[in-house]
Amino acid sequence: MSKKNELSQPHDVTFKKLFGEIKVAKDVIENNLPKDVLALLDMDSLEKLDGSFISDDLKETFSDLLYGVRINNRDAYVALLWEHKSYLDKFAIFQVAGYILDIWKRLTKEGKKELPIVIPIVVYHGAGNWNYKTDIRELIPDFDMLPDYLKQMLPAINHEFVNITAHSEEDIEEYEPVTKMVIRSLKYIFSSKDKLLEVLVSSIDEVESVLDDEELYYYIDILLIYFSAVNKSLTEEEIKTKIQELEGKGGKIMTILQEREQKGIEQGIELGIKEGIQEGLEKGIEKGRQEGRIEMVRDLIREDADLDLIVKTSKLSKKEVEKIKKEMNS
Repeated sequence: MSKKNELSQPHDVTFKKLFGEIKVAKDVIENNLPKDVLALLDMDSLEKLDGSFISDDLKETFSDLLYGVRINNRDAYVALLWEHKSYLDKFAIFQVAGYILDIWKRLTKEGKKELPIVIPIVVYHGAGNWNYKTDIRELIPDFDMLPDYLKQMLPAINHEFVNITAHSEEDIEEYEPVTKMVIRSLKYIFSSKDKLLEVLVSSIDEVESVLDDEELYYYIDILLIYFSAVNKSLTEEEIKTKIQELEGKGGKIMTILQEREQKGIEQGIELGIKEGIQEGLEKGIEKGRQEGRIEMVRDLIREDADLDLIVKTSKLSKKEVEKIKKEMNS
Protein backbone atom coordinates (compact mmCIF):
# COMPACT_ATOMS: atom_id res chain seq x y z
CA MET A 1 0.00 0.00 0.00
CA SER A 2 1.43 3.37 -1.03
CA LYS A 3 2.19 6.28 1.26
CA LYS A 4 -0.53 8.32 -0.45
CA ASN A 5 -3.28 5.80 0.35
CA GLU A 6 -2.11 5.43 3.92
CA LEU A 7 -2.46 9.17 4.37
CA SER A 8 -5.54 10.01 2.39
CA GLN A 9 -8.30 7.44 2.75
CA PRO A 10 -10.30 9.14 5.54
CA HIS A 11 -10.08 12.35 3.50
CA ASP A 12 -11.12 10.58 0.29
CA VAL A 13 -14.17 9.00 1.93
CA THR A 14 -15.24 12.33 3.43
CA PHE A 15 -14.68 14.12 0.11
CA LYS A 16 -16.96 11.66 -1.69
CA LYS A 17 -19.69 12.00 0.92
CA LEU A 18 -19.66 15.79 1.15
CA PHE A 19 -18.82 16.79 -2.42
CA GLY A 20 -21.17 14.03 -3.55
CA GLU A 21 -24.03 16.22 -2.33
CA ILE A 22 -25.47 18.09 -5.31
CA LYS A 23 -25.86 21.36 -3.39
CA VAL A 24 -22.19 21.36 -2.37
CA ALA A 25 -20.87 20.30 -5.80
CA LYS A 26 -23.05 22.88 -7.55
CA ASP A 27 -21.83 25.64 -5.24
CA VAL A 28 -18.17 24.71 -5.79
CA ILE A 29 -18.65 24.60 -9.57
CA GLU A 30 -20.50 27.92 -9.71
CA ASN A 31 -17.84 29.65 -7.61
CA ASN A 32 -14.85 28.36 -9.55
CA LEU A 33 -15.74 28.39 -13.26
CA PRO A 34 -15.69 31.56 -15.39
CA LYS A 35 -19.04 33.31 -15.74
CA ASP A 36 -19.09 32.96 -19.53
CA VAL A 37 -18.71 29.19 -19.14
CA LEU A 38 -21.39 29.00 -16.45
CA ALA A 39 -23.73 30.83 -18.81
CA LEU A 40 -23.49 27.84 -21.18
CA LEU A 41 -24.08 25.21 -18.48
CA ASP A 42 -27.59 24.08 -17.62
CA MET A 43 -26.89 23.75 -13.88
CA ASP A 44 -30.43 22.49 -13.26
CA SER A 45 -29.44 19.38 -15.21
CA LEU A 46 -26.44 18.66 -12.96
CA GLU A 47 -26.50 15.05 -11.72
CA LYS A 48 -23.96 12.84 -10.02
CA LEU A 49 -22.96 9.77 -12.01
CA ASP A 50 -22.60 6.55 -10.04
CA GLY A 51 -19.22 4.91 -9.62
CA SER A 52 -15.63 6.06 -9.99
CA PHE A 53 -14.18 6.84 -13.41
CA ILE A 54 -10.59 6.67 -12.18
CA SER A 55 -8.45 4.05 -13.93
CA ASP A 56 -6.16 1.77 -11.91
CA ASP A 57 -3.17 3.83 -13.05
CA LEU A 58 -4.63 7.01 -11.54
CA LYS A 59 -5.96 5.62 -8.24
CA GLU A 60 -2.72 6.59 -6.52
CA THR A 61 -3.31 10.22 -7.49
CA PHE A 62 -7.00 11.16 -7.35
CA SER A 63 -10.39 10.36 -5.98
CA ASP A 64 -13.07 11.50 -8.39
CA LEU A 65 -16.69 12.55 -8.59
CA LEU A 66 -18.13 12.87 -12.08
CA TYR A 67 -21.19 14.99 -12.75
CA GLY A 68 -23.25 15.01 -15.90
CA VAL A 69 -24.45 18.39 -17.17
CA ARG A 70 -25.94 19.78 -20.37
CA ILE A 71 -24.02 22.33 -22.46
CA ASN A 72 -25.88 23.77 -25.46
CA ASN A 73 -28.33 20.87 -25.14
CA ARG A 74 -25.55 18.27 -25.41
CA ASP A 75 -24.17 15.89 -22.79
CA ALA A 76 -21.05 17.11 -21.00
CA TYR A 77 -19.23 16.36 -17.77
CA VAL A 78 -17.76 18.23 -14.82
CA ALA A 79 -15.16 16.20 -12.91
CA LEU A 80 -14.22 17.03 -9.33
CA LEU A 81 -10.79 15.49 -8.79
CA TRP A 82 -9.69 15.31 -5.18
CA GLU A 83 -5.95 15.54 -4.59
CA HIS A 84 -4.88 15.07 -1.01
CA LYS A 85 -1.16 14.64 -0.54
CA SER A 86 1.54 15.43 1.96
CA TYR A 87 3.77 16.18 -1.03
CA LEU A 88 3.24 18.10 -4.28
CA ASP A 89 2.93 16.37 -7.63
CA LYS A 90 4.27 18.18 -10.69
CA PHE A 91 2.71 15.50 -12.90
CA ALA A 92 -0.88 16.33 -11.92
CA ILE A 93 -1.59 18.03 -15.26
CA PHE A 94 -0.60 14.83 -17.10
CA GLN A 95 -2.79 12.77 -14.78
CA VAL A 96 -5.74 15.07 -15.49
CA ALA A 97 -5.07 14.55 -19.21
CA GLY A 98 -5.08 10.79 -18.65
CA TYR A 99 -8.38 11.01 -16.79
CA ILE A 100 -10.08 12.86 -19.66
CA LEU A 101 -8.70 10.40 -22.22
CA ASP A 102 -9.91 7.47 -20.11
CA ILE A 103 -13.45 8.89 -20.07
CA TRP A 104 -13.38 9.46 -23.83
CA LYS A 105 -12.08 5.94 -24.48
CA ARG A 106 -14.74 4.41 -22.23
CA LEU A 107 -17.54 6.33 -23.93
CA THR A 108 -16.20 5.46 -27.38
CA LYS A 109 -16.18 1.77 -26.47
CA GLU A 110 -19.80 2.17 -25.36
CA GLY A 111 -20.68 3.32 -28.86
CA LYS A 112 -20.62 7.11 -28.50
CA LYS A 113 -19.88 8.79 -31.84
CA GLU A 114 -18.93 12.21 -30.43
CA LEU A 115 -16.52 13.22 -27.69
CA PRO A 116 -18.23 15.19 -24.91
CA ILE A 117 -16.74 18.21 -23.17
CA VAL A 118 -15.07 17.29 -19.85
CA ILE A 119 -14.38 20.13 -17.41
CA PRO A 120 -11.84 19.00 -14.76
CA ILE A 121 -11.63 20.80 -11.41
CA VAL A 122 -8.76 19.71 -9.17
CA VAL A 123 -9.61 20.24 -5.50
CA TYR A 124 -6.36 20.36 -3.52
CA HIS A 125 -6.01 19.73 0.19
CA GLY A 126 -2.29 19.32 0.78
CA ALA A 127 0.09 21.10 3.09
CA GLY A 128 2.44 22.66 0.53
CA ASN A 129 2.03 25.59 -1.84
CA TRP A 130 0.88 24.51 -5.30
CA ASN A 131 3.22 26.06 -7.87
CA TYR A 132 2.55 23.83 -10.85
CA LYS A 133 1.00 24.66 -14.20
CA THR A 134 -2.70 23.99 -14.75
CA ASP A 135 -2.39 24.30 -18.55
CA ILE A 136 -0.18 21.76 -20.29
CA ARG A 137 0.70 24.25 -23.06
CA GLU A 138 2.46 26.48 -20.51
CA LEU A 139 5.12 23.78 -20.19
CA ILE A 140 6.06 24.26 -23.85
CA PRO A 141 8.55 27.16 -24.25
CA ASP A 142 7.24 30.07 -26.34
CA PHE A 143 4.02 28.23 -27.21
CA ASP A 144 2.22 31.47 -28.12
CA MET A 145 4.93 32.31 -30.65
CA LEU A 146 4.68 29.01 -32.51
CA PRO A 147 3.11 28.83 -35.99
CA ASP A 148 -0.56 27.84 -36.02
CA TYR A 149 0.37 24.55 -37.67
CA LEU A 150 2.50 23.49 -34.67
CA LYS A 151 -0.04 24.79 -32.15
CA GLN A 152 -2.67 22.56 -33.71
CA MET A 153 -0.36 19.55 -33.33
CA LEU A 154 0.00 20.04 -29.58
CA PRO A 155 -2.61 19.02 -26.98
CA ALA A 156 -4.67 21.63 -25.15
CA ILE A 157 -5.31 20.20 -21.66
CA ASN A 158 -6.19 22.53 -18.81
CA HIS A 159 -7.89 22.23 -15.43
CA GLU A 160 -9.47 24.54 -12.90
CA PHE A 161 -7.85 24.53 -9.47
CA VAL A 162 -9.48 24.91 -6.05
CA ASN A 163 -6.92 25.21 -3.25
CA ILE A 164 -8.84 24.67 -0.02
CA THR A 165 -5.69 25.06 2.08
CA ALA A 166 -5.11 28.55 0.68
CA HIS A 167 -8.75 29.69 0.92
CA SER A 168 -9.08 32.89 2.92
CA GLU A 169 -12.18 33.72 4.95
CA GLU A 170 -13.11 36.16 2.18
CA ASP A 171 -12.94 33.29 -0.33
CA ILE A 172 -15.05 31.06 1.90
CA GLU A 173 -17.70 33.76 2.34
CA GLU A 174 -18.49 33.47 -1.39
CA TYR A 175 -20.01 30.02 -0.82
CA GLU A 176 -23.43 29.03 0.50
CA PRO A 177 -23.63 28.17 4.25
CA VAL A 178 -23.42 24.38 3.85
CA THR A 179 -20.40 24.61 1.54
CA LYS A 180 -18.77 27.07 3.94
CA MET A 181 -19.03 24.47 6.70
CA VAL A 182 -17.52 21.80 4.44
CA ILE A 183 -14.67 24.01 3.17
CA ARG A 184 -13.80 25.32 6.64
CA SER A 185 -13.74 21.82 8.12
CA LEU A 186 -11.36 20.62 5.41
CA LYS A 187 -9.19 23.74 5.64
CA TYR A 188 -8.73 23.45 9.41
CA ILE A 189 -8.68 19.65 9.75
CA PHE A 190 -5.00 19.66 10.77
CA SER A 191 -5.37 22.61 13.15
CA SER A 192 -5.67 22.27 16.92
CA LYS A 193 -8.72 20.49 18.32
CA ASP A 194 -9.94 23.76 19.84
CA LYS A 195 -9.72 25.60 16.53
CA LEU A 196 -11.41 22.79 14.62
CA LEU A 197 -14.37 22.64 16.99
CA GLU A 198 -14.73 26.43 17.07
CA VAL A 199 -14.86 26.47 13.27
CA LEU A 200 -17.49 23.72 13.21
CA VAL A 201 -19.68 25.38 15.81
CA SER A 202 -19.55 28.79 14.10
CA SER A 203 -20.41 27.15 10.77
CA ILE A 204 -23.37 25.34 12.30
CA ASP A 205 -24.75 28.66 13.50
CA GLU A 206 -24.94 29.66 9.81
CA VAL A 207 -26.45 26.46 8.41
CA GLU A 208 -29.15 25.97 11.05
CA SER A 209 -31.44 28.34 9.18
CA VAL A 210 -31.10 26.58 5.80
CA LEU A 211 -31.18 22.89 6.78
CA ASP A 212 -33.79 20.83 8.55
CA ASP A 213 -32.64 18.84 11.57
CA GLU A 214 -32.23 15.58 9.65
CA GLU A 215 -29.96 17.18 7.04
CA LEU A 216 -28.00 19.05 9.68
CA TYR A 217 -27.43 15.90 11.72
CA TYR A 218 -26.27 14.12 8.53
CA TYR A 219 -23.52 16.68 7.88
CA ILE A 220 -22.44 16.99 11.51
CA ASP A 221 -22.26 13.23 11.91
CA ILE A 222 -19.98 12.89 8.86
CA LEU A 223 -17.72 15.69 10.10
CA LEU A 224 -17.46 14.33 13.65
CA ILE A 225 -16.50 10.90 12.31
CA TYR A 226 -13.98 12.60 10.01
CA PHE A 227 -12.48 14.65 12.82
CA SER A 228 -12.02 11.63 15.07
CA ALA A 229 -10.62 9.55 12.16
CA VAL A 230 -7.93 12.15 11.40
CA ASN A 231 -7.29 13.26 14.96
CA LYS A 232 -7.21 10.04 17.00
CA SER A 233 -6.90 11.93 20.29
CA LEU A 234 -10.22 13.77 19.81
CA THR A 235 -12.84 12.07 22.00
CA GLU A 236 -16.57 12.66 22.41
CA GLU A 237 -15.95 13.82 25.97
CA GLU A 238 -13.53 16.48 24.71
CA ILE A 239 -16.08 17.61 22.13
CA LYS A 240 -18.74 17.97 24.84
CA THR A 241 -16.34 19.85 27.12
CA LYS A 242 -15.33 22.22 24.32
CA ILE A 243 -18.93 22.92 23.38
CA GLN A 244 -19.77 23.75 26.98
CA GLU A 245 -17.02 26.39 26.88
CA LEU A 246 -18.54 28.10 23.82
CA GLU A 247 -21.18 30.11 25.67
CA GLY A 248 -24.20 28.05 24.79
CA LYS A 249 -23.33 27.49 21.13
CA GLY A 250 -23.06 24.07 19.49
CA GLY A 251 -26.39 22.80 20.77
CA LYS A 252 -26.96 20.71 17.65
CA ILE A 253 -23.67 18.86 18.10
CA MET A 254 -24.54 18.17 21.72
CA THR A 255 -27.93 16.86 20.60
CA ILE A 256 -26.29 14.38 18.21
CA LEU A 257 -23.87 13.16 20.86
CA GLN A 258 -26.68 12.86 23.38
CA GLU A 259 -28.88 10.99 20.90
CA ARG A 260 -26.06 8.53 20.26
CA GLU A 261 -25.68 8.00 23.98
CA GLN A 262 -29.45 7.77 24.49
CA LYS A 263 -29.68 5.12 21.80
CA GLY A 264 -27.00 3.22 23.63
CA ILE A 265 -28.87 3.60 26.93
CA GLU A 266 -32.09 2.30 25.37
CA GLN A 267 -30.27 -0.71 23.99
CA GLY A 268 -28.60 -1.08 27.35
CA ILE A 269 -31.94 -1.23 29.16
CA GLU A 270 -32.98 -4.09 26.89
CA LEU A 271 -29.77 -5.90 27.68
CA GLY A 272 -30.09 -4.97 31.32
CA ILE A 273 -33.27 -7.01 31.71
CA LYS A 274 -31.21 -10.15 31.14
CA GLU A 275 -27.79 -9.16 32.33
CA GLY A 276 -28.34 -6.69 35.15
CA ILE A 277 -29.26 -3.05 34.66
CA GLN A 278 -25.87 -1.47 35.33
CA GLU A 279 -23.91 -3.90 33.21
CA GLY A 280 -26.54 -3.65 30.49
CA LEU A 281 -26.41 0.12 30.45
CA GLU A 282 -22.65 0.13 30.07
CA LYS A 283 -22.78 -2.40 27.24
CA GLY A 284 -25.60 -0.55 25.54
CA ILE A 285 -23.91 2.83 25.71
CA GLU A 286 -20.73 1.38 24.23
CA LYS A 287 -22.76 -0.33 21.53
CA GLY A 288 -24.40 2.96 20.65
CA ARG A 289 -21.05 4.70 20.40
CA GLN A 290 -19.71 1.94 18.17
CA GLU A 291 -22.47 2.42 15.60
CA GLY A 292 -20.73 5.50 14.23
CA ARG A 293 -17.44 3.58 13.95
CA ILE A 294 -19.14 0.67 12.15
CA GLU A 295 -20.73 3.00 9.59
CA MET A 296 -17.32 4.59 8.96
CA VAL A 297 -15.83 1.10 8.48
CA ARG A 298 -18.48 0.33 5.85
CA ASP A 299 -17.64 3.57 4.03
CA LEU A 300 -13.91 2.77 4.06
CA ILE A 301 -14.57 -0.77 2.79
CA ARG A 302 -16.68 0.63 -0.07
CA GLU A 303 -13.73 2.86 -0.98
CA ASP A 304 -11.32 -0.14 -1.01
CA ALA A 305 -9.28 1.20 1.90
CA ASP A 306 -6.38 -0.82 3.25
CA LEU A 307 -7.42 -3.21 6.05
CA ASP A 308 -4.75 -1.97 8.47
CA LEU A 309 -5.86 1.64 7.90
CA ILE A 310 -9.50 0.72 8.63
CA VAL A 311 -8.49 -0.99 11.88
CA LYS A 312 -6.37 2.00 12.94
CA THR A 313 -9.02 4.57 12.01
CA SER A 314 -12.06 2.82 13.48
CA LYS A 315 -10.39 1.42 16.62
CA LEU A 316 -12.14 -1.88 15.93
CA SER A 317 -10.21 -5.15 15.88
CA LYS A 318 -9.05 -6.72 12.64
CA LYS A 319 -11.46 -9.59 13.26
CA GLU A 320 -14.40 -7.19 13.68
CA VAL A 321 -13.53 -5.34 10.47
CA GLU A 322 -13.20 -8.61 8.54
CA LYS A 323 -16.61 -9.69 9.87
CA ILE A 324 -18.23 -6.45 8.66
CA LYS A 325 -16.57 -6.86 5.27
CA LYS A 326 -17.84 -10.45 5.02
CA GLU A 327 -21.39 -9.37 5.90
CA MET A 328 -21.27 -6.65 3.21
CA ASN A 329 -20.13 -9.16 0.58
CA SER A 330 -22.70 -11.83 1.46
